[in-house]
Amino acid sequence: MKVLFALHGYPPELMGGTENTVRAQARALVARGHEVVVVAGSMNWQSESLTSRDTDTDPTTGTSYPIYRIHRTDLYFDHWQKSASPKASRAFRKILREETPDLVHVQHWIRLSRDLVAVAAQEGIPAVVTLHDLWTTCLLTFRVRPNAEALCEEKLGISPCIRCAGEIPPKTPWVTREAAAIAFAERQSDVFRELELARAIVTPSRAHAQAIETFLGRAADSLEAEVIPPGREFESDLASAQPALSDPAANGGQLILGAWGHLDPIKGLDLVLDAISQLDDPARVTLHVAGAEVNPAFADAIHRRAEGLDVHFHGAFEVSDLATHPVSRVHAMVSGSRAHESWGLVLDEAWHLGLPALLPNRGAFRDRLEGERGGFTFESGDSASLSHGITRLLGEPGLLNKLRASIPPAGEIAPTLDQMVTRLEEVYTRAVAAGAPPAPEDQSMQDLVRARALEEWDKSLSRRSSVELGFEEEQS
Repeated sequence: MKVLFALHGYPPELMGGTENTVRAQARALVARGHEVVVVAGSMNWQSESLTSRDTDTDPTTGTSYPIYRIHRTDLYFDHWQKSASPKASRAFRKILREETPDLVHVQHWIRLSRDLVAVAAQEGIPAVVTLHDLWTTCLLTFRVRPNAEALCEEKLGISPCIRCAGEIPPKTPWVTREAAAIAFAERQSDVFRELELARAIVTPSRAHAQAIETFLGRAADSLEAEVIPPGREFESDLASAQPALSDPAANGGQLILGAWGHLDPIKGLDLVLDAISQLDDPARVTLHVAGAEVNPAFADAIHRRAEGLDVHFHGAFEVSDLATHPVSRVHAMVSGSRAHESWGLVLDEAWHLGLPALLPNRGAFRDRLEGERGGFTFESGDSASLSHGITRLLGEPGLLNKLRASIPPAGEIAPTLDQMVTRLEEVYTRAVAAGAPPAPEDQSMQDLVRARALEEWDKSLSRRSSVELGFEEEQS
């Protein structure tokens, strides 16, 4: 079978959880004898329309497959009003005609265009969709309010979504309220069409599928999602790579915590630091932090916030190095993530390291830690609640050992890569057998209108000041 993956970015340019999961899937499928083609968006803006081509080679098997990157030519192409791109759609269609895959697997639309399943249907190719995050339900992708820094529980709608998205620069004062409402309706219509045309919808967890249904205002189980958690491969002796530290609650010693992931507001490291600061004796806690400083302004603020606390920053890291990294030589892992996690790769890693976890009670984290299995949760976005959890580890003798003992066996933490790919093959086989859905109507005229609108959007933006766009505050 020949499978074409489409997603927002691909390693080595982008190295997040979704990108690495997709690369693992692609390499595993190729190792099983399938053909794979990847079409990825890119952060590399180009002044002229450009599709670049590269290859990815699995270092284990030596097998290679092509990577196409579609480079957007317009400005701020991650903006919700830019989520439909006729140029990107045409480039995607051209690749489909050249590669003629049996199946398209859409892993994300952002930086490409929100009509990938529709384009595949017009080319007579069935498609499968994996919903890795909440982009389908939120103009800002993660449903985290810009100012409140809290998860949004509102259903997707004109109000308050357009107003909320408008708080993030670049603001668009040239777009009238009526025009924004029309753009929102078109986006929602296109997203719903993609989900309806897909021959299968995959989510990493049942909790994630339920969240999407709720936020889209759909009935329970209406997505009929196939739940396939991301497969992981870990060394069998990972948990014993470093001996467990003694219980600080039993001997009045130091509690050592580890936090890893990008230094970005959505990961909530500021909340972790605030929680430690609120302790009766913050000096009893040491925190090791590993992660690339992808948001310089936030990273600077975090370093200032950590002053006076026992915090050690180790910078970027490789997951493969976690077993011997200082961030895992700890009593427990902690995360203040503000996102509605669809699965939680970081929890897989912590458990495989033999570390219990302190995580927010949202999404898959809540379900996976139910009954204090391998850790416990705190109120999402609430530093006082997390501080209470840390206090428990400092003051309840035996709690840490109890949590360690309740960590699931390695075989129950997540499926292996082989198990995950077997599940995907089953989904693919059914989708190919079903064939492509009825093709949507030709969109040539609509694409022409949208292309001109995107050009006007960029021209209007270039005529506005940084203050009008929200990048700077007006000087009094």
